[in-house]
Amino acid sequence: MKYIFYFSIFFVSGNIISQTPGKIKFQKNSNLIYFFSKNSTTDSVVKSKSDVFYLVVPDSLKRFVTVYVENGKLLKTTNDSLVRLNYMPGLKYESQYVINEMPDSGTKGFKKVFDLISLIDGPSSYQKNRILVKIINKKEEKVVIENVFLYRE
Repeated sequence: MKYIFYFSIFFVSGNIISQTPGKIKFQKNSNLIYFFSKNSTTDSVVKSKSDVFYLVVPDSLKRFVTVYVENGKLLKTTNDSLVRLNYMPGLKYESQYVINEMPDSGTKGFKKVFDLISLIDGPSSYQKNRILVKIINKKEEKVVIENVFLYRE
């Protein structure tokens, strides 16, 4: 009887003092923009080897994002998150997302799809063997990412 009494006191005090496990909640951040090389960890762009980059922009920001490239041009690929950085010495390009309406195969309506276009923005005064990539959020009027890459063939 004495052992049962001590056991019950030990059990009750253990439950009172013990902590309940906390819950960890993760929230998806839709304000992050990513631009990084697919194959290389260096700051060099080599033609046909390390000229493919990930450009990940959330749909909520695509209307407000503009990418300025000096001595280069962003070319879209079949994947909407991959772009090819094409070396174009002496030229400046501006890339932005535009909304295209595509026919939806499941319904009779149209589906809005963002498409990346690049337009020439004039001559570049930047060094010939360097490519400057500047991503700007026009809604907040600030530079989000600015990278300089060395070009090699």
